[in-house]
Amino acid sequence: MGFIDPALLVVQLLAAGHSPEAAEAWASRSTAWVMAAPKAVDAFAAATLRMYRVFADRRPDAVWLKAMVAAAGSWVGHRGVTVEEPQQHRRSCR
Repeated sequence: MGFIDPALLVVQLLAAGHSPEAAEAWASRSTAWVMAAPKAVDAFAAATLRMYRVFADRRPDAVWLKAMVAAAGSWVGHRGVTVEEPQQHRRSCR
């Protein structure tokens, strides 16, 4: 799971305005990223999008969270990953 740090960088670079291709090119400088199974990266990207959607729903005024949802969404789109829209989020963990 050494690819997690570069994957987090990818999302931050996307939020800062980089393209998915450019962000993943930065990540590819890491051996852990290069060695990662593509399906593991896809799963992480999908989980990241789901996580930021939940956070943004809980804090609708947080503009930065909306930016992170957009960044993660562009990443999963680039990777060809399908992430369904949530039906309803659990709010018991506030």
